[in-house]
Amino acid sequence: DAKFFRSEGKYDLTTKEGIASRRRNGNFLRSYGISLEDYQVMYDAQDGKCAICGCRQHYQRLSVDHDHKTGMVRGLLCVNCNRGLGRFFDSAVRLSAAAAYIQKAQATWAKVTNQPSTKEVKNESVGM
Repeated sequence: DAKFFRSEGKYDLTTKEGIASRRRNGNFLRSYGISLEDYQVMYDAQDGKCAICGCRQHYQRLSVDHDHKTGMVRGLLCVNCNRGLGRFFDSAVRLSAAAAYIQKAQATWAKVTNQPSTKEVKNESVGM
């Protein structure tokens, strides 16, 4: 998007990409109070990766994660992590309980079978 932004602070409206960038900038400003340039700074600071799982989204932009009560922008997330936070109502207590539940289930599975679950092995192999 930066290449469609002119140095004097205006979008190149002679191109479809420039028009789309200007529209996207307006959407960011209205929805989150940040500009497209603010998004780019956050994106670069996160090295283009999701702030939670560290994946890169090649097929679409990282989502702007924000606190729905205060409107404060927290970072950029992949679609799955952003939706996951929403499903847990942005509650650290619920997320901690879910993590404890998974850890307990994995420990129980390992005791029963004397080996890690196939999903546990698969997740470890991809760095999760």
